[in-house]
Amino acid sequence: MSFMSKMFGGGSKYNDSQLVSQAMTAIAADPIIKDPDGLVVTSKNGVITLSGIVYKRQEKERIEGVVRSSYTTMGLKHERIINELKLANNAG
Repeated sequence: MSFMSKMFGGGSKYNDSQLVSQAMTAIAADPIIKDPDGLVVTSKNGVITLSGIVYKRQEKERIEGVVRSSYTTMGLKHERIINELKLANNAG
């Protein structure tokens, strides 16, 4: 690691772009998740944030599980997952 990357924080042990890409791929591949395009995944220093609108509580939990499982399968390290998915107003 170079002196400059140490000074300016370029030495994260997490590959945030790979974490986001893997999460989105896993979500899109799951046939039970209704609207994967309406979801947003971000990552900063290995902390993944899931946001968007879902229509069932089970879908909210499933999305987090799909992402977590895909990281385990791919051997990707992450710090934690923050599930900020919201239920639609007419959801049950």
